[in-house]
Amino acid sequence: MARLSMSAICVLIFIGDIAKADNNFLTGANDIIAVVDEDGDIKASPFNVQFGKKDIWLPRSGHVVSLEVNEKFVPVGMVLDDEGQAFFDGSSNRQYRFWSALLGLGNPSPIVRTNSATSSQLSRLGLQMGPNPIMYRVTTSSGSIVTTSAVIHLMNNTAKLVVSDIDGTVTRSNIRGMILPALGLSDWKHDGVVELYRKIANQGYQIVYLTNRAIGQSDMTREYIYSLAETPYEMPRGPVLLQVESLLGAFQTEVIKGQPEVNKIAALSRVKGLFPENPLFSGFGNKAWDILAYKALNINPDMIFNVGEDSILISEGTGIPTNYTNLIDRVSFMYPLLDV
Repeated sequence: MARLSMSAICVLIFIGDIAKADNNFLTGANDIIAVVDEDGDIKASPFNVQFGKKDIWLPRSGHVVSLEVNEKFVPVGMVLDDEGQAFFDGSSNRQYRFWSALLGLGNPSPIVRTNSATSSQLSRLGLQMGPNPIMYRVTTSSGSIVTTSAVIHLMNNTAKLVVSDIDGTVTRSNIRGMILPALGLSDWKHDGVVELYRKIANQGYQIVYLTNRAIGQSDMTREYIYSLAETPYEMPRGPVLLQVESLLGAFQTEVIKGQPEVNKIAALSRVKGLFPENPLFSGFGNKAWDILAYKALNINPDMIFNVGEDSILISEGTGIPTNYTNLIDRVSFMYPLLDV
């Protein structure tokens, strides 16, 4: 194994140090999985949203975040901490105060600070089955309005989920799959992946896109996924869950620490906990940590597929290689039709 030069080691240490600081320059939000039970009670995955320095450079702590669901303002709000991340806050009549924020006095109390909505709060959002657009809105001290959007996906507690990584799984390469779409070259994908995912969705399964991209890339990531098409098929809509860290923090997790599976296991565990039984039916990934995460969440190894850059898929359970054409032909057998 080649040794790292001293300068390279110093760069990695430097990145590791600054990744611990407030480096959230970009604004973005994760989609939310909400689950309703037979009694009408709703539980949901965290409302992960951050407002970056690009949009709010002044101290962000204490800024009030209003919520708009299905194009209607709702009587539920959040508040920003000093890193620009939003939390539900039990305090009343919260107002942004510049000097309190500047001196670090504007963070919500740890006792009431959470990004998980209560069942009561969720009931006030006016959610409907399926996708519900949500907009987070902040009015800064200068009077400008900053927004970011996501989608709340409301589903029954009997839903079955198929989890897919993005870079190297939907795309044919981790790096090129991330860079080329930003240059307007959005077709660097595996041939057949759109048709396969669409036909799986048509069988009643919910596709969940899980990635180690930083949450500040949420808009770009959604736009990329939903731009993919293979006539007459379009990529199915589904929750897009990104890493709740800055770009540098995401780099530190994947390259320096080398433990990206930790974030994926944590995210999927939160989703799994919303259901009375394990909803995770199948998983697609291209790295060892993807497969490790899926196995840790007790997905049937026969339904876990390791995707190669050559578009060959290997079942973790059987070790048998296959391809998209074969999986497409066997969709009705491998993904039995669900009663939805």
